[in-house]
Amino acid sequence: MKVARRDVLIRGVASAPLTFAWLLVLLVTTRVQRSAGRRGSRRIQHSHSTNLRRLRTEPSRVLATSLFWLDGRKWWPCVPLFVGVVAPAERRLRWWRWLLVGVAAHVIATYVGQSYLRQSIRIGNAPRRLVNARDVGVSYFFFGAAGAVSGYVQRPWRSRCQVAAVAAVAGNAAVRPTFTEVGHLTAFVVGLAAIPLTPDRDHMTYPSSALLGTGGLFQVPVSERQCR
Repeated sequence: MKVARRDVLIRGVASAPLTFAWLLVLLVTTRVQRSAGRRGSRRIQHSHSTNLRRLRTEPSRVLATSLFWLDGRKWWPCVPLFVGVVAPAERRLRWWRWLLVGVAAHVIATYVGQSYLRQSIRIGNAPRRLVNARDVGVSYFFFGAAGAVSGYVQRPWRSRCQVAAVAAVAGNAAVRPTFTEVGHLTAFVVGLAAIPLTPDRDHMTYPSSALLGTGGLFQVPVSERQCR
């Protein structure tokens, strides 16, 4: 039994290598932040933030590096999100579509959120100090992947789940109209817009039947292994 579970774990990680490599990098950078102390951690986050100031002076660098730092001292909350959403998205979209959708969601949501913040500052609804706000993390990529993988939910639940998800994210943005929540909504919509480009939506369903068996979240559906 232990050998079988180990094999399932190995297959699961190997079937989504970019996801788990990224998760490992986040573990390393989180430990770097913790070792730097609270002030050092804040300096690190500010230097990699996609805020208005950094986007004006060095957009390419911060758009790339902000994906490898977390806005917090805990890494483990990312694990279920990566295992349950990001990895299944990589398996179904293939690595290059997954990367394209995630990066597009990250970039577009960053600029939409920061544009919203700029307008809020201009009309006096947000303090000017937020031009140098901390804005790092994986959430925009995550919401983009979640939007795309929602296209694999079995019918007739697919459209219902998508409507419910949009309502939840939009409602959160309405209740808490910050640039981050606006970015989350934007990223999810970008993921939804990418669904027509995703392959085999009716055969590689999400969540897979493996969730109901002994394989758990890591197991790759048989239909998916055949399509790869």
